[in-house]
Amino acid sequence: MTDQASPGPDPASRPARHFPRWIWLVYIVLFGGSVPWYWPADAPLQLWFGLPHWVVVSLGATFGVAVFTAFVVHRMWPEQEPDE
Repeated sequence: MTDQASPGPDPASRPARHFPRWIWLVYIVLFGGSVPWYWPADAPLQLWFGLPHWVVVSLGATFGVAVFTAFVVHRMWPEQEPDE
């Protein structure tokens, strides 16, 4: 009797465990847009829908993150195969 470790499943048959790079790029852009660091501190205050403009942009970017996450989960998430 020999002590051999079983080779395990074929790595080529397993799904990729990462998402494409463009998904991460979209997340970086959306999260970057949700933080108003890019507006000058001395910029005049503008009101959009009764809120400061930076709040509306931040909320819009946050909504974009939520919608994009739903898209990624729905379209790109690997399907789990039932155990038989």
